Amino acid sequence: MPRRWIVLAVLFAARAATGFQFQSVGSTTNFLMHDLALSYVQLGMLLGAYLLPGIVVAFPAGLIGQRVRETTLGLGGLALMAVSGVALSYCDSFAAALVARVIGGVGATIVILVATKMTTDWFAGREIVLAMSLLQMSWPFGAMLALPAQTYLAQSLGWPAVMASSAMLALVVLGAFALLPRSPVQAETAAAAARTGLPVRTLVPVLVAGVIWGAMNLACVLFFSYAPPLMVAHGSSPTGAASLVSLAIWFTIIAIPAGGYLVERSGRPVAAIIACGLLAALALALFVANIHPTIACLVFGVAIGPLSGAILSLPTRVLEPRDRSLGFGLFFTCFYILMAIGPSAAGRLQDAWGNPSAALIAGAALLAAMAPLSLVFSLLSKRGEMLTLKPATA
Repeated sequence: MPRRWIVLAVLFAARAATGFQFQSVGSTTNFLMHDLALSYVQLGMLLGAYLLPGIVVAFPAGLIGQRVRETTLGLGGLALMAVSGVALSYCDSFAAALVARVIGGVGATIVILVATKMTTDWFAGREIVLAMSLLQMSWPFGAMLALPAQTYLAQSLGWPAVMASSAMLALVVLGAFALLPRSPVQAETAAAAARTGLPVRTLVPVLVAGVIWGAMNLACVLFFSYAPPLMVAHGSSPTGAASLVSLAIWFTIIAIPAGGYLVERSGRPVAAIIACGLLAALALALFVANIHPTIACLVFGVAIGPLSGAILSLPTRVLEPRDRSLGFGLFFTCFYILMAIGPSAAGRLQDAWGNPSAALIAGAALLAAMAPLSLVFSLLSKRGEMLTLKPATA
């Protein structure tokens, strides 16, 4: 097996560990609320505290990644996740749990950034869309693995065992991560002068790509959160609504690698983003209008799948090898900002409309907006290539 696929397997495990640890609070909701006397607001804060650090951590982590070995940075992130899991298992108050959760979120942000950058280094120019698609599967895989495993642990050994299990998984992955070889790209660019900023011709396309990534993920969150209530409002049973949305998620998981393979073969990620984004937006609009909602729901799940690898491959088209760490830091900063403000903005929109369809309409608009944003990215990246080539041809 080529070495890059072994590296990808370890990176998959590292990113899956972040999904596993994120789910640890959701899997122990009742236990935490009882033992720590938490309100639903405080529980929501614990959930959000794992993602919010990304807003302020992603860019500095990208800067640090310009100067230190990528595996060193990744080991630091995994170590923070392990510390978080151990600390959470001993928490006896909301404040202590919140601090521990933030520590884990900082570590997870670093791990996700490093895993994406390393995948780019190992697969740039060959199977990059497929590799990114497989990497993207890791987070939901970790969360799905956590659901049955953590529920069993919570019921048999208590919620501290669940938190400790997330630390143990992070430590196991840390051991494998420490054995990873240095990527060929980093070895070649280690002597290059590190930048503290990106040229405008690179910066703007990376920011646009980050917005596209954030828009896609936010649309998915809105769908998974608000589709069941809308179906119930249309007359479905709560169980039936949840089952259909769950089935759509499984369709998405299957479509991620399958779509990544097809996009890789086509060699046209921008066209795939436009086509799949518009198809997903149309399916969501039909779902809201209650027009064949079951079919629309499943089509949405399938259409979302190919987007992951295609969008994650966009920054590789404009970033030089020495700029990838910083570039992905900015890319993920856009993602975390949208994920932080998007759900609350959609909630306010729903409150104003008094209808569960409001947030889903916003999700459809986000997906449709990816088409013009992708065209803007394509134009900017081509212009950047022309500006780069001009001095050489002059």
